[in-house]
Amino acid sequence: MLPDTAQLTQLQNQLAALQRTIAGLQRGLDVPAPVPATPPPTRSPQSGYRLFGQDFLTRFAKETFVDLLRQFAELEPKFPARFQEAARGIGRSRRYVGRTPQEVYPMKPGLWKHTEPFAPGWLVGTNESDAKKRELLKLACQVMGLRSGRDVQVWM
Repeated sequence: MLPDTAQLTQLQNQLAALQRTIAGLQRGLDVPAPVPATPPPTRSPQSGYRLFGQDFLTRFAKETFVDLLRQFAELEPKFPARFQEAARGIGRSRRYVGRTPQEVYPMKPGLWKHTEPFAPGWLVGTNESDAKKRELLKLACQVMGLRSGRDVQVWM
């Protein structure tokens, strides 16, 4: 027994619908052409400071912190000792400034490698948050008799 015309038309429509569905699924399986790789953007300076109207750009907050302390030490030879004395009031166990890594981070040998020289014979601890670095730089400005935000501007 052969199907009648109505059944045949219905089967043809179902077959066409299945073919469209299969074609759509196959298009979804096609792998898109690879996107050409772009080189990573170079990191632009996001840190720095302005001292007496001159801008000094750095790449990292640590560089800003140490470089500005170096500038102060060059301008005022007694700055390191005065800054060390002023910084004693900030931390309970950390000294932030010293002559040796052990003096900067007492009883913390794992942190001794996180010190940087900023003047001959003087080290500063760099394992600090950016907020703490800002606080120490404000203190350094006070020691130098400069106004933070006016004479010295820092961005990190």
